[in-house]
Amino acid sequence: MKDYLFLILLLLISCKKNEARKEIIQKDETLDLKYEVLNQLITDQIREDSINDILHDNIYNIAVKRIFFEELNENEEPPPPVLALNFSYDSIFAMKDSSYYKNQDRNLINFHLQKSRIKNKLDFVTTDEILNLSIKYERNFWKQFRKKYGDKCIQTFSVPFFNKNKTVCIVQNSMSCGPLYGGGSTSIYKKVNGKWVVLRTFDQWVS
Repeated sequence: MKDYLFLILLLLISCKKNEARKEIIQKDETLDLKYEVLNQLITDQIREDSINDILHDNIYNIAVKRIFFEELNENEEPPPPVLALNFSYDSIFAMKDSSYYKNQDRNLINFHLQKSRIKNKLDFVTTDEILNLSIKYERNFWKQFRKKYGDKCIQTFSVPFFNKNKTVCIVQNSMSCGPLYGGGSTSIYKKVNGKWVVLRTFDQWVS
């Protein structure tokens, strides 16, 4: 009888653990949308390069950029890390939904790129790999980068960050082919007739 009760207890514990795992897996409710946006932006970028006869090869980096809103920082939140985007609340990203955005930002650190979900066949490099090369070789970064990955440019897209209605998202896009050859911007996209279109672009830079 004791053995039977012990077995039942083990089964109950196992079920609870499985339920917890399911909750963890299901908690990123924007995961499919993230890949939808990334696939469209990558495809659009490849098409645009082809139209403009841009011949350089790219290696892709899908970067996690933390999102911080000014009002959150005023409430004694820790200061934004270097790899972050800063915004103010507005009619699209409303202050009343701040808890939703705070949770979404926390969940960003759990994002791991599933290459199989990217429709185009591409080469990828992680942010950690780029940072490690940069720290180790400093001014010789590009020389060592090309030794390891070939004569390629780094095309970076940040992981999309959505408003509560999931109709608008923020993405940072950048390209770098060398110390004095690159550019980028941050854009807000809105889904219109099934396609993500640029609503506004800011923080543009060129080197």
